[in-house]
Amino acid sequence: MNIMNRAIFCFLVFFLYSTIVFSQDNKEEILNNISILEDQLDKTFSEGNYNTLKNLYYLVGENKDAEKLIKKAIKKNPSSPYYPSHLVIHYKRIGENKKADKEFEKVLLGLKNNTSNISLLINYYVKEDKIDYAIKIIKQGQEILKNPYAFIYELSLLYIREDRFSKAIEEYLNLLNYNPNSLNQIKIYLSNILQSNNDKKYSLELNKEILKRVQKDPNNKAMTYLYLWLLLQEKDYKMAFLQAKAVDKRFEQESGETMFEIANIALNNKDYNEAKDAFSYIIAKGEENNYYVNSLIGRLNCLYEPFISLTSPNQKEIERIKAEYQNVLSVLGKNTYSVKIMYQYAFLLAYYLSSPQEAVDLLDEIISMKTINKEERAESKLLRADIYLMYGDIWEASLTYLQVEKDFKNDVLGSQAKFRNAMLSYYNGDFPWANSQFDALRSSTTKLIANDAMKYSMLISDNIDEDSSYNGLSIYSKAEMLVYQNKLKKATSCLDSLQRNYLYHPLFDEVLYLKSQIAIKENDYLKAEELLNEILIKYPTDLMADDALFLLAKLQEEHFLNKEKAKQYYERIILEYPSSLFVAPARERYNSL
Repeated sequence: MNIMNRAIFCFLVFFLYSTIVFSQDNKEEILNNISILEDQLDKTFSEGNYNTLKNLYYLVGENKDAEKLIKKAIKKNPSSPYYPSHLVIHYKRIGENKKADKEFEKVLLGLKNNTSNISLLINYYVKEDKIDYAIKIIKQGQEILKNPYAFIYELSLLYIREDRFSKAIEEYLNLLNYNPNSLNQIKIYLSNILQSNNDKKYSLELNKEILKRVQKDPNNKAMTYLYLWLLLQEKDYKMAFLQAKAVDKRFEQESGETMFEIANIALNNKDYNEAKDAFSYIIAKGEENNYYVNSLIGRLNCLYEPFISLTSPNQKEIERIKAEYQNVLSVLGKNTYSVKIMYQYAFLLAYYLSSPQEAVDLLDEIISMKTINKEERAESKLLRADIYLMYGDIWEASLTYLQVEKDFKNDVLGSQAKFRNAMLSYYNGDFPWANSQFDALRSSTTKLIANDAMKYSMLISDNIDEDSSYNGLSIYSKAEMLVYQNKLKKATSCLDSLQRNYLYHPLFDEVLYLKSQIAIKENDYLKAEELLNEILIKYPTDLMADDALFLLAKLQEEHFLNKEKAKQYYERIILEYPSSLFVAPARERYNSL
């Protein structure tokens, strides 16, 4: 034994000896306390002293004394349901299971019509981890209270604790059959259970059982609505749409009420196809339907959101959405009710339909409306300023941005105006001023603005030339503005000159990325793919690498229709660039594919 091992051995011997001595001293102290408590309890029964004494008996192994104490408590408190249960647990504790079961039968027989006492016993047996006894107490309590669904939430949780989810489901669905008015309460109970148990098997089993009951009795209104609710929890909007059709015809006199609710939920969760079908179902009912107008607006939203997310919509898609907006505006007219539709159409006119003046005129109509709120007016001003910038009226654009920033100084709209004005300065080559604005916006409460501000702040800071000038960045920012203005050939010429003038520049990955965006606008997707892959090969650790991967994934998904390759790119973002801002949308698209 070496010196180190001998030292450890001596320490352990000393430690164990000290513990034994301490335990002996401690036991004597416990015995003294037991004697004192016994004397006190002989004089006056106190529940606190009783519990303390019982625990001390168990601590020193005096099980017989503990049993005598419990029986004495039962005699002193003959009407209490509490102490007989202590005797049950006592017998369980010492392994006398038959005696425990016998005493428990007495507890059940002695149970009275008293909700608080029954609840007390349920909690006691749960605390002692005797779930089977707790369940039997509930069942007996239901009989005594003449309420077959008393303590149903507690009972369901106990079944789940024992991995008997089918029993929990059975209890809830039986309750719904017994009392259809309990539907909302059952939704709350089931929602709590599903949220606290992420295991998919619970929702699958629940879905299977409810569907079986709905198919067996299609006219069971409460069960049908519960099934529809579950489909929404599972975000299965396709099945929810089909179920809502049945609800509409069978229970709602084809009012479209539930269908309209489903449509909006699907829209808010970006399931545009199902939302569109649901709104179309209501529109087909005709103008007399209460939800007709709102469904017209909802259906347009289902078309607008996915349309503007496309990398490069084709002419057929552009013409189709134009016709949709013209049709709805002809029905609704231009008024405060259709402001959102007018705003969206103005955006499409400016950025997709090459009609900037018509867009500005439409926005002016909104701005001049006296009944719209100030936020709607400010949003319309911002879009109008964006259009001015796009078509070269920099002075008018800047004045409008400043006006909105002043009116909404501590608001998201104010931050948006400030950011857009900073971008105007960036395009115009005033980099120190633009950078000061971007730095101020990096702490914006709006994450998107803060991220974009940080991106451009870093772009400016990282691209000062060796002679302390911004010559390279001036060419690049000019190219960015030309792309924004849709002057693609001039933008390409600027980017080519930047690559010619420098053997190397830290902007080269940005140059390739901007060129890929130009190629997409020109519908040259193969060239865009080539440019983006060049970024990954030459600049895998630079700022634009994750942007390139995400755009490659979108190209594969939308234009090359290669879902497998798109999944590979999305997966690379998640695995290779875990701090990227694209991780969340990449994971969402990956899961969807």
